[in-house]
Amino acid sequence: MRSASRLTVVRAIGLAAVSALTLPLPLRSQDSAPAFVPRLDSLVLAELARTRTPGAQVAVVVDGRLAYAKGYGVADIETGRKVTEQTLFRVGSVTKMVTAATLTQLAAEGKLDLKAPISTYVKELAGKRVGTVSTHQLLTHSAGWLDNAVAYGRMGEGALGEVMREVGDTLFFTAPSRVISYSNPGYSMAGYVAEQAGGARFAALTERLVLRKAGMALSTFRPLEVMTRDFSHGHIGAPAAEGSIVRPFTENTAQWAAGFLFSNTSEFARFTILLMNGGELDGQRVLAAEAVAQLTTGHQAIPGTTQARYGYGLNIATRGTERVWQHGGAINGFDAQVTMFPDRKLAVIVFDNRTGAPLQGIVDLVAKEAAGIAPPTPTPLPAERAATAEERARIVGTYRQGNTEMSFVEENGALKFRQRTEVAPAMLVGDERVVVGIGATKQTILLVRGTDGRVEYLHIGLRALARQP
Repeated sequence: MRSASRLTVVRAIGLAAVSALTLPLPLRSQDSAPAFVPRLDSLVLAELARTRTPGAQVAVVVDGRLAYAKGYGVADIETGRKVTEQTLFRVGSVTKMVTAATLTQLAAEGKLDLKAPISTYVKELAGKRVGTVSTHQLLTHSAGWLDNAVAYGRMGEGALGEVMREVGDTLFFTAPSRVISYSNPGYSMAGYVAEQAGGARFAALTERLVLRKAGMALSTFRPLEVMTRDFSHGHIGAPAAEGSIVRPFTENTAQWAAGFLFSNTSEFARFTILLMNGGELDGQRVLAAEAVAQLTTGHQAIPGTTQARYGYGLNIATRGTERVWQHGGAINGFDAQVTMFPDRKLAVIVFDNRTGAPLQGIVDLVAKEAAGIAPPTPTPLPAERAATAEERARIVGTYRQGNTEMSFVEENGALKFRQRTEVAPAMLVGDERVVVGIGATKQTILLVRGTDGRVEYLHIGLRALARQP
């Protein structure tokens, strides 16, 4: 897991031989591979070289069927094992849509009320403010909980309950339902709510309700099971360096539900087909239609855009006139990207085994070649400008989430940004953005205002910092 920059809060988190399993993958033929495959292969290989990423997997769903899947490069740089279609990767926060599917299926079965306080299911939280939030708020990142993504922690499947029963009101950085702010602990708690409502350990419950019913025979949360199969190591390193294997192997059972699933792109393609088919796969009902509808509805507004909203474990947006469902993931040594165009039954799944530089351009290429969907055109923004005295008065203040603190101050009639010992000029772009310059780089911070126009939150990378009294 990594930080996007010094200005951001901490970001999420997202086999020897394969045993003789019969994998119920949609039928496809390498002899009839899509015409764009040579260009796709060339782009992937170029991206691996550019980012110095050892290996990757790509799967493409066209017209609701797996049209192409391939492994590229190596699973680890020390042995040179090749990435195959079966190789398992950690998928980081892409996990969240699987966690959400488990919870919405429990709700469809009448075992869970998504709008009820979580203390209904986690009795130890009764009487605590932290127990008053709902599972819906956890799944939409609107519970007001701070974020942390802990790569190493307690192990053993009892760890989820051990940690979640101990949480306290210090998880809040703001009141619930005020603003969207990405929270890995929120999804970990949602996993424990699923355990309590479903009467089984989280991994077993997810396997029974989602993974195995979807024909995802190798996908699992259990690293000891993964180590008996074809799996990739994660790699880290400076951008220009070769990189090295992440050691020790990343594991924190208490955060499985937030970002620790292992899968491969061929199997995850089945999950995308399942969602795009409203819960049906291979002619069979796998998830309740209402469970998929809940997961793929844009529930929570995302600052900085009038179109994108957050569903349950999915960003719900549009590209031109096309609906898009998307989520990325990053965890020590791995990146993942899942993009669906549900009206076209088109999906692109990309997993790689190096943190820090996700492979670019693959979704754009496939969308254009397979469905004629043009790459998104960036919306021109207004020019940078100095803030007026009235605007400075509404922005100046200190903002915090957990240990991350930022301030805007006024110096000699100009707006300045301050974090720790760094001070930088701050310019407005329109009414909702501030561009902050530090060194040779600039970062855009979104401003979330109250009804009186005063800025109440700073928003960076889907995470919010709340104005301090």
